[in-house]
Amino acid sequence: MGQGGYVFCEWDSVAKEFPDYQRAFADLEAKVIELCNDRWRKTFGGLAPGAEQYGRTTILPGLFDPNPNTYNSAQFGGAASGNYEAPPRYWRQAFTQTGNQTLIQGSRSGETLPEDFNIAWIGLAFPNKNQHITEIRWQTSDRKYVRLNIEEMHAYNKPAIIFEEGFPLKEEQAFELYGYLEGPIPSGVCDPVVKVDELVASHNCIYQRIVMLGSAYYRIVDKVLGTPGAAI
Repeated sequence: MGQGGYVFCEWDSVAKEFPDYQRAFADLEAKVIELCNDRWRKTFGGLAPGAEQYGRTTILPGLFDPNPNTYNSAQFGGAASGNYEAPPRYWRQAFTQTGNQTLIQGSRSGETLPEDFNIAWIGLAFPNKNQHITEIRWQTSDRKYVRLNIEEMHAYNKPAIIFEEGFPLKEEQAFELYGYLEGPIPSGVCDPVVKVDELVASHNCIYQRIVMLGSAYYRIVDKVLGTPGAAI
């Protein structure tokens, strides 16, 4: 990401056979480990950190909020917000509107990431058979990135976007991923319950799974020992 480079690829192939991916992720992990060492004054303990170590896990959905138009800015795995449906405990989310909108954002006030978590973000996977997002753009509290058309993904069976250098997302840093959802929304009642003209009603929707690829590093192990799928 330092130079804005990326590739479209088959996710199941690149992770196993593409040596540049392994090198890119190793370089990214080294940067994030250095960041964690400097901020937290602890050493890296992997999946089972000791008392004075920090650890690593996958990027958990509970670190982010899904689409706020459907879930009213409640984080993945969180409780229902107002008259809106509770967000999912996984990366698949429902979209009730077409056009430009937020896809994923930080789960704390100001769309920031939670304290005590740093993330090594290497790309995005879109494991749906049907792809509904045509363009994406993202930004952090200190930098904005240009639009990226991703319709080339229609040519892949298991599409993913892999960054050539990777991108550290820092604790308490704002993060927002935007996208354009093409229509039309299919007819027929769908699962999400949303607030429509002050009434609670079922709403038509499109489902899309958007998976953050990479790893998350945590300072306090108790924050990742809760029930799987729960909010953080």
